[in-house]
Parts: sequence; structure tokens; C-alpha cells
Amino acid sequence: MRWLRRVMRGGRYDDDDRRDQLERYIAACTELSRFLDLVGEPSAEQVRERADTAAQLVRNGWTRDDLRAVGRPFRAPWPDGKARDAGAPGPRDVDDGDRLVAAVNDVALELRAIGR
Repeated sequence: MRWLRRVMRGGRYDDDDRRDQLERYIAACTELSRFLDLVGEPSAEQVRERADTAAQLVRNGWTRDDLRAVGRPFRAPWPDGKARDAGAPGPRDVDDGDRLVAAVNDVALELRAIGR
């Protein structure tokens, strides 16, 4: 019922919400970086750096600018679904990759949302 508590506070996130978002972001980035490693994508390192930065924010605190910087959208390093439908190549298990990218970007969107 976190969402209800947030609505009662006027729709703004508090520090506990942000900490939860950062921890979910770390988990999503870790899972995505493992997938990227499996398919041989060099961008796995970039995703690991995002997870490390988020972990530092959990430990040391954050500003709104920190959250906006770490929560920037991640673009998959393979063609999107439309391009694949048209014959563009993609890695094996690309649907899993799309799901993982979406999970990272969903939490990133929350991180960039208005805070207190």
C-alpha cells in the first residue's frame, strides 16, 4: 500500500520510497548486465556502472540531480521489435532482454519523478 501512502502525502516520494526505488534499480541493472554479458554486449559494463552508482547513492545519500542522472533511460543495444519484425537481427532470447530493459527503464522513470 505504498502507493496509497504516497497519495496521502500529495503524490511525492519520501526517502524510504527513494531508497526502495534505488534498490530495485540496482537489482534490475544487475539482472540486465548479466543478460548483456551472456549475449556478449559490451554495454554490460555501462549497466554495471549504473548499479554501482545507485549503490553509492543508497550508502551516501542523494540529491534530486543524482537521481535524475542515474535514472536516465537505457536504450537496448539491439534493434527494437518493429525492426526485428522487418528482419533485423537481434541477440538470442531478445524478448528476455527487452523485458529486462523495460524493467530498468520503469524504475528509472520513477527515479526521475518529482521528489520531495
